[in-house]
Amino acid sequence: MASFRDHHERSSRRGWYRSPVLRAAGAAAVAFAFYAIWGAWANRSHGFDSMVLAGLTQGIYSALVTLAMTSVIEFLFAGAGAVRTRQFRCVAITVGLLLVSSVLVHVVAGTAELIMTVLPSWVFGTAYVIAYAHGLARAARRSNI
Repeated sequence: MASFRDHHERSSRRGWYRSPVLRAAGAAAVAFAFYAIWGAWANRSHGFDSMVLAGLTQGIYSALVTLAMTSVIEFLFAGAGAVRTRQFRCVAITVGLLLVSSVLVHVVAGTAELIMTVLPSWVFGTAYVIAYAHGLARAARRSNI
């Protein structure tokens, strides 16, 4: 008779969350919806056109950057070094890239409320990067790679 652990391990292997591509796509969809609404709300006092532009800019940017961040994290983690070193490298580089790219995109787009628009994205993006890198580190320690 199969134990609960055996059943859990078999069903876990089939889960969509085992695919980095599907995890990143799901996170990107959530990022688009949340940040499009946030970007529009943060710019509501500047008129409808400004709201729409900021919302679409932030939503599209957040979806794309979520996909890119996940790819960068996976790439950096695959490099050489101890697990903790690879985890730190992923977080430091990816969070820095996130901040610089976010500010540049909104400066180019002419977003009126730059800090209010970018700050939540950067804070939650940083949390995502830390959590994702931690998950990779945990999996690496379990696999001894």
